[in-house]
Amino acid sequence: MKFRVLALPLFMFTSAALADTPPPNFSQQVYLCNSHLQAKVDITFGRTTSTATVQTQSGQVKDNPFVPGNETGMQYAVFAASSVKPSSTASWSTLSTQQEGLVGTPQSPIATGNSTFVNSSSCQIKGTVILSTGCPSASGMTQDYKTIERTWVGCGQ
Repeated sequence: MKFRVLALPLFMFTSAALADTPPPNFSQQVYLCNSHLQAKVDITFGRTTSTATVQTQSGQVKDNPFVPGNETGMQYAVFAASSVKPSSTASWSTLSTQQEGLVGTPQSPIATGNSTFVNSSSCQIKGTVILSTGCPSASGMTQDYKTIERTWVGCGQ
């Protein structure tokens, strides 16, 4: 009688175990001022056998080419943060950055990243982007704020 041994790579078991809780990634255009302005926002989570990571990025606020009207010259502000909490008893540790500018003025995207060792199923990692701009309206200027936040509870465990 012949026996066949099926050898499976170790990484197949590791990646299956890490896929228990899928990350709440976010990658979209975010619209402000009744869709006259837009910014690309990315919040990306990662996981290895021992660490969990979060990367948060926002592009500059710019005119939406598909909506009539031009908001060039309006002031905007972008805040991006990456936070980690290794366990339910730990405090949040946050790395952040911010940028101000004028719509239509070229600026580089802003980004921040953070990571933690995964040693507890109560681990949490979070990415946050806050966009703010003034919008012209019939009654003067109004403020438009958008907050995008994603939290990965359990860090994939």
